[in-house]
Amino acid sequence: MKIHRLLTKSWPWIVGVAALTTAAQAMHGAQPAGTDSCGLGLPPDAAGFAQQKEQRASEVKNNGFLRVCEANLQRYSVTFVPMVAATLGLDFEPVNLRSTPFARLDSLGGRSETVTDTQSRLYRGFRTPEGYTLTLFEHDMSADGSSMWRDPKDEPERINGLPARLLVLQASSGRSVSVLSWLQGRRYYEIWLEANAARNPMRARLFDLASSLPLSVPACPNETPPRRAALGPDGFPVDEPMPLTLTTEQMEALSRERSCK
Repeated sequence: MKIHRLLTKSWPWIVGVAALTTAAQAMHGAQPAGTDSCGLGLPPDAAGFAQQKEQRASEVKNNGFLRVCEANLQRYSVTFVPMVAATLGLDFEPVNLRSTPFARLDSLGGRSETVTDTQSRLYRGFRTPEGYTLTLFEHDMSADGSSMWRDPKDEPERINGLPARLLVLQASSGRSVSVLSWLQGRRYYEIWLEANAARNPMRARLFDLASSLPLSVPACPNETPPRRAALGPDGFPVDEPMPLTLTTEQMEALSRERSCK
């Protein structure tokens, strides 16, 4: 699946990368308290966004999870293929799991994704001893030149000292997905567990798995670091306006393949 470069401004209540692939179909709107949320919620510049965010934060604090509809959980379902096929033509080196607890889990295979024609994302699936599906997602943003902004206030957890966030989503059917996400340099990680890891031993195991990952090696170690996002009055990044006209040199520079040299 091809995905365009990441937007710098995103909906902060949900971190799942797969949500970006379905944003065009998402239905926006606030739901009354105690009901299942569907879609990505209100965008940051919409009226009622702050109220909705506060309402959801309160729900997570009280229940340990956010109530969502089944459609929101479908975003975390991946059809895996054999790892040989999943990693064929990959444009970055995934972290080695051989000396980590992941190696003791049953492998379900993998799946790769491209961003602007660069195969820079990889999903690896596992089965836990309890029978839960667990997915490790990694995105090497140095490979495709994309960037990401994350609100520090939404990252109260720590993984090897790095800011992280755990979000637990649960439908009225009882089905749950726990999403742990963090950035390590130019590598973005998510671990999805198809279980509620808010208040049981699975939470500690989830963090142990994340902490066990070795340091990643960026595909483009000598890239020019992305410019730091400028924040607007609402605390979210402000997109730079496109110039009205481009010189021939600027157009050629945009069309040239990004170099890692």
